[in-house]
Amino acid sequence: MKINKSFFFSVFLLPVIFLAGCRASFVPAYDAALQTQIENAAKATDMLYLTMIASTENLKSYDRYSGEYLNIEGEINSILFKNEVRPQSADIVASIKILKDYFIQAKDDHAKRGVLSDAEALIYNEQLKALWKPVLIEEIALSKAR
Repeated sequence: MKINKSFFFSVFLLPVIFLAGCRASFVPAYDAALQTQIENAAKATDMLYLTMIASTENLKSYDRYSGEYLNIEGEINSILFKNEVRPQSADIVASIKILKDYFIQAKDDHAKRGVLSDAEALIYNEQLKALWKPVLIEEIALSKAR
């Protein structure tokens, strides 16, 4: 039995050619500016707690750091908002919400206590670094998804 070339082309090769040109995207597009914003906010969080740890006991009050807390919370809110309006970013949004909730918990705990010990500041810093990491990794991974 001889296969007609035009039949073979239309039934087998044509769909393969069309499908090879198609691409489904289930992740948001990479945003270099957003990656930089995430890196800067993570750095600001680290600096907040490192500065606190390096300060003398009488300089560890919440009032001294409340402005920095608000600036960092504002950056987290901005990163969250930018991802909420981004298509297909549910996973990144979930990571940022976890980070935001923990950051607010740490800020509120500092406000309630008035002063944090070095150990408490160190623990908050390490926990927040661990929560910033997946947010940054998810954004970096998008640059390689192309």
